[in-house]
Amino acid sequence: MTSDDNILKVQIFGYEYPLKSNANAHYIRKVADYVDAKMHEVQRSKPNRPLHQIAILAAMNITDELLQQREIERKRVAQLQEKVNELTRRLEKGFNDLTEERQL
Repeated sequence: MTSDDNILKVQIFGYEYPLKSNANAHYIRKVADYVDAKMHEVQRSKPNRPLHQIAILAAMNITDELLQQREIERKRVAQLQEKVNELTRRLEKGFNDLTEERQL
């Protein structure tokens, strides 16, 4: 196996980037396409910005999406945990009530 076996070339904002990865090539292309789309989105809303500013603003937008999604998931997990806790309390109460009735 040569060192070039895991290198995939992707296009982002008109530049080719050779990426070394063990991840699925389709997935890597999907990630690169998403970054490319975000950079073009920034360029459309902020024309005439230098490449580094477009890249930073795209990274900020992507990071904002990630953090918002993490917060949504955190709230979902907290809601599910509360439901599990409530069901556990109900089951324990029902089990305790049943045990008390059988002891009588």
